[in-house]
Amino acid sequence: MILATHIQPAIEDGAWIEVECVEAAEPSGNTHRGGWKIYVCALDPDGGVQRAVHVTGRNLEARIFKTVKGLTSFALELGLHVISFPVLAGKWGIWRFGTSKIPEDHTV
Repeated sequence: MILATHIQPAIEDGAWIEVECVEAAEPSGNTHRGGWKIYVCALDPDGGVQRAVHVTGRNLEARIFKTVKGLTSFALELGLHVISFPVLAGKWGIWRFGTSKIPEDHTV
């Protein structure tokens, strides 16, 4: 588990973010609604990958972003310059930062 306040320092230390679509995006007014979970990933000392789900501070449950607008705003707050994410349930995407240390053979 990882709280929002710890995400930026993790990114500065080489972390990247994996985005899981848990509910397909559907049009809703002037936005699209769906469900996305955020995982902060980093290399562990043994060369493996550690994954920590982004949780809310209130109840330590996985935070689910419910709108494209909310997910995009979160990405911008983290300083992401190219934003992409899956829109079909069960699909994954990766957010890379200039500091990210992603293994070449890593897939989601």
